[in-house]
Amino acid sequence: MGFADEWFTFLPAGVLEGLRQDVGLSYAEAGLVLAALSLGGIVGVVFQAAADYVSRRALAALGALAYGAAMIAFGLADSFWILFAAAFVWGAASDAFIHGCEVALVDLAGPDLPRVLARVNAWSAVGDLVAPLTLIAGAALGLGWRGLFLAGGGLMLAYGVWLASQRFPPPHPRDEDAHAGRDLLAVLTDGRVLLMAVMMGLFALLDEPLLAFLIAYLEEVAGHGAGMAVALSTGALVGGLIGYGLAERLIPEESPGAVLAPSALVAALSLPVLAFAPQAWFVVAGGLVFGVSGAVFYTALQSLVLTLRPGQAGSTGAAVSIIGLAGAGFPALVGGVADAWGLGAGLGLYAAIPTLLLALTLVLRPGGRP
Repeated sequence: MGFADEWFTFLPAGVLEGLRQDVGLSYAEAGLVLAALSLGGIVGVVFQAAADYVSRRALAALGALAYGAAMIAFGLADSFWILFAAAFVWGAASDAFIHGCEVALVDLAGPDLPRVLARVNAWSAVGDLVAPLTLIAGAALGLGWRGLFLAGGGLMLAYGVWLASQRFPPPHPRDEDAHAGRDLLAVLTDGRVLLMAVMMGLFALLDEPLLAFLIAYLEEVAGHGAGMAVALSTGALVGGLIGYGLAERLIPEESPGAVLAPSALVAALSLPVLAFAPQAWFVVAGGLVFGVSGAVFYTALQSLVLTLRPGQAGSTGAAVSIIGLAGAGFPALVGGVADAWGLGAGLGLYAAIPTLLLALTLVLRPGGRP
């Protein structure tokens, strides 16, 4: 599921410049389309919390079917509002699909969760890497961005049908007086969850929209061709794949949080190199290092979040997503800054995020818990 999701969610970022010109969008509008994928989480948090109470198989399969339908609508869109609506539905469906699978995985993995998450995230990184290769191949074959979304949507519909045929572990038994709203409120008032939600929300900003603006910068400012700009951005994706492979060995099972501060420091140093290095090989090198450090950081933080409140992985994930929605408009802010002061200024906003994450890791105890 991580492979499929990362493969397809990269596509809007990878075609941002061509899509913007084809539909006639400003950078701010293009940023809002990217932000709509995150804004879909307004609805998606309901699906996340529901994963503790309803059939995970139904949640994942229906989410995948809606995901595919939204991709097809995106590929057929000819205006900002249709793109925005399709991206919003896509984001909500992604939450149902991903978290139906992820909460089931917590039960299946047990104490091996950090190791298993590293492998799942490695498959996600493969999807990240396949996505730009798909764009390069699509450009070479002259398919256009619309054809890619229509084909991807069809594949996702087929995947949803396949998921419906699989077996998933059922939700945990609940006391008779248990109530989803009260459970979620208890999670939202847990200070540990709040801290990790802010950290996860900040890290989530360093995703496809970052690469979208990086690719646009490499095209419009650095002067690289469209294919070359996408190729240079893959350094971060390859680094992520390597990082998830290393995460199994680097993250201690008994204290996953111990690696958060070192990996945040490396990310803070390498992201500006990825964004602003004058030479192409520096961009690739910065991307490799940033990808490795980000993968280790994310896997460790994800392990802490999913195990923080046993039996409430879905509700905890929903609380984290609710707080993380505060950053959903960040791509639009970056787009507005880019319209006013240039793409370099917009990328500068992204370069500050790992430093904020590093500061937040100082609040954690030595064992990695708040």
